[in-house]
Amino acid sequence: MTGSLQKWLLGILLMQLPYWVLAQTNPSMKHALLVAVADYPETGGWEKLSAMNDIQHLQKALKTQGFAQKNIEPLANAQVTKQGIEAAFRRLIQRIQPGDVVVIHFSGHGLQLETNANKIDGLDECFVTYPALSPEKIDINDSTKLQTEMAKYQRGHELGVQLKKVRQKLGPKGDLLVMLDFCNSGGATRGANKVRGGKKPLVSKAFKPSQHQRSDSSQLFRETQLVLESEGLSPYTVISATRPEELDVETKDENGKGIGPLSYAAYLSFQKLGTNITYQGLFAKIQLTMHQLVKEQNPLLEGNAQNKQVFGGAIVLQEPFYEIDQLISPTLLKIKAGNISGLGVGTKLGFYPIGTVQTKSVKPITVGTITSSSQYEAEVQLATADVIKTIKDAWVFVLEKQMTLPNITVGVRNQANERPEEKIALEKSIAGIPNISIGVQPDLWLVKGTEKDSIIIASNASCFAAVPDLFSNSKVLTEQLRRYGQYQFLLGLQSQIPDQKVEVSLLPVINGQIDTSAIAKKTINGILEFEDADQVTLSIQNLGKKPVYVNILDLQPDGIINAILPFKNAPEGKRNYMPQDLRIMPGQAYIFEPKDFLIKLSKPYGTEVFKVFVSEKEIDLEPMATRKFQSGNTIQKRGDLTQIENLLIDSYQPMIKRGGSADGSISDLLFRIKLKTN
Repeated sequence: MTGSLQKWLLGILLMQLPYWVLAQTNPSMKHALLVAVADYPETGGWEKLSAMNDIQHLQKALKTQGFAQKNIEPLANAQVTKQGIEAAFRRLIQRIQPGDVVVIHFSGHGLQLETNANKIDGLDECFVTYPALSPEKIDINDSTKLQTEMAKYQRGHELGVQLKKVRQKLGPKGDLLVMLDFCNSGGATRGANKVRGGKKPLVSKAFKPSQHQRSDSSQLFRETQLVLESEGLSPYTVISATRPEELDVETKDENGKGIGPLSYAAYLSFQKLGTNITYQGLFAKIQLTMHQLVKEQNPLLEGNAQNKQVFGGAIVLQEPFYEIDQLISPTLLKIKAGNISGLGVGTKLGFYPIGTVQTKSVKPITVGTITSSSQYEAEVQLATADVIKTIKDAWVFVLEKQMTLPNITVGVRNQANERPEEKIALEKSIAGIPNISIGVQPDLWLVKGTEKDSIIIASNASCFAAVPDLFSNSKVLTEQLRRYGQYQFLLGLQSQIPDQKVEVSLLPVINGQIDTSAIAKKTINGILEFEDADQVTLSIQNLGKKPVYVNILDLQPDGIINAILPFKNAPEGKRNYMPQDLRIMPGQAYIFEPKDFLIKLSKPYGTEVFKVFVSEKEIDLEPMATRKFQSGNTIQKRGDLTQIENLLIDSYQPMIKRGGSADGSISDLLFRIKLKTN
């Protein structure tokens, strides 16, 4: 009786503790499944690997992070069949509880197979199970045999089905980390070390590679056979050893034995993890180590838990940062952001250890000043020489921007009986902001309300912002005016580079199918006109002579900026479009299938602009969005705030020509949205 009472009291006390504390300290809440194939049978045509060393190191590393040995299940060699993997997942799901932490790791060979789902490249990234034959061992003229052998491979989206079940069992307070240490595509072998794949894709005779571009990302959670509802699922993080077009080359451990580079980088990173590091910070540490071990590889981070503390921690607000792109000299480097991201000449930057969440209490490695800036990159002069040795040594944070507002005229309207001194104070506040003036034909109306004050765009009466204390807080007012300046700046951007011509089209979707016959009916005076709740998707065609990357921002009539492409956090059952996926080859036309990518149009009504950014270099303008362009199972409901993107509205800076140049084409796709008439 006493023992039962003690257990009951203990349970009550534990319920009061923050969940993340329990997840960090209770080993029984942490589980791992480590899958590895090292000794492939000679008859299969696959080279033997050092994958057993991978899971041995990972077991040691996980124990340092509170994983009990009994909760770490290895699945190795002959056990690793499709059926064996499914059985291991069933055992895992049976023993985990809601709120637990799970790590799943795969080591072995990788290969691409002709897809059985919609993908840009027509190929699926697959894990090579123990009995799977290599392509040269399979007669592709025998279609029955080909399908039988293909079925032995573990396709990425099939793995996603199993992972989805794990996430359902873990629930929203759970935590899932997936690591994939194998090749995602074929090509010529690099280096003297073993390559975990490296064979040509396995495809049928009818496969036409000319119709496909390079592979897209792993997309473990995108397939339509997954349940569409995302409620109740755990957050997840996926770290892959390579991008899909790259090879995974083994490295050496501390004893000179072969080991997978991601496995070894994870092992080393777990040794010095720290207490508050996020999954994004963990990935940065892995990136740094892999850059030192296998410079040719570029690991890939996906998932929706990047800003969650590792192994069951809380979600933290990651301060925005940029990455170093190139070292030019001991005191000069380039970063992966420029004028369009608000980083103009004179901007002060701080260089901090990778994994830094907030800079307030951290000392920078060094500081620097932007000396020249183009659209997507900037050169930085460092204050201290030789402190940044590699491009992965630091994250770059903005300390002080050189911000210039465009000329904006504002007017004042009253919806509340503010005191005369408030209006005088407001006018004084406005007078202190460069390039802002008060006039009778304003660009913006400042409206005093009873509960909130508003900023109204005069040209279309749209509400740009509704915030309290706008009249009495000059900092808030300046920030909102700066946001409007950012919008106007983006709206006016135009640039055309020879050989960089891309045509983006909106395609009406009716009853889930693309219906191009509706285009003529919806074209009014040369501009497409849609009604509220109409649905569309996109097509992109590269009319130039070089491969290019494409990003699209949506500029609403009310000044909100939405990210269209990239689209890195799609709802369950939809597919992500990562920056590296948006490479379009010359002459290629890619149509986004409605089942993967569907835009539902809604108010605000008026003329909307899709701003199309094209560059030969990979770009990522999604962080510029003030709001996320997604809701439910369609990409819709423009105006949904997201926790992280709301921190990243600080990106306005006029194009500065000193030392800068246009390094990409920028064009507009205009369309109108109106109220539904019936």
